[in-house]
Order: sequence, then C-alpha cells, then structure tokens
Amino acid sequence: MLKAKLFRAAQILLAALVLATLAACGRNDIKKGTSDAANAPAGYDLTIGADKDGQFDFDGATIDRETLRGHIRYLNESGRPVHTILLHAGEKEKVREPHIAALAGIARDLKVTAYVKDSEGHLKVITIKDNE
Repeated sequence: MLKAKLFRAAQILLAALVLATLAACGRNDIKKGTSDAANAPAGYDLTIGADKDGQFDFDGATIDRETLRGHIRYLNESGRPVHTILLHAGEKEKVREPHIAALAGIARDLKVTAYVKDSEGHLKVITIKDNE
C-alpha cells in the first residue's frame, strides 16, 4: 500500500516537472512573437479583454478561445469580416501569456491581425511566422 502511494506521488511529481519545463520553454517564444505596433489602425473590428484562466471577456461575458474562434467565424460568414482584433487588460486580469498564445493561434488560423495592449498601455502586434 505504501509503495503504491509513493509510486503515485512520484508520477505526479514527474508530470508537474514536465509541465513546468514546457511552460518555461514556451515563454520566450511567446514574447518573441510580439513586436511594437508601428502602424496600428484607428479602430478594431473586434475588441476583447483578458479574463481569468486564459479566457476572454467579450461584451461582459467570459468566453474561451474556441468560443471566440467560433464567433469570429460567424462574423466572417455573416458578412461582417474581422480583420483586426485588440486584446486589452480586463477589469480583474492582466494580459498574460495564455491569452497571447490563444489569440496567436486564432490569428494564424483565421488570417486576422491581432494587437495586444498590455497593462502599461504598450501596443504590440502578434507576429505569426510560418514554419516552412
């Protein structure tokens, strides 16, 4: 019985170490994925806020990245195309790396330009590089 508990604890510890290593590796990639927005548009087609747990605040509702992706697709199909998205700090949450990573994936897949305004007010554009 004691061996089983120790084995399970070792498995959990190993999984936590792997996740921590993966998270640390991804941080530099995300920071490298943004650059200063020299030619920012005057307005944005869609504005969202950062919310807890890597989710987004859209018109007062908390949505995940798949819901946001679906909403953008809906807007595109209904004749209101989304070309630019602005992500800003929410009421209770700063823009964090999970927000940027999720928005980068959406921008890449749906061919939109994503801008991020951090808590200090710096405007950055998410740059998408194809792995060829």
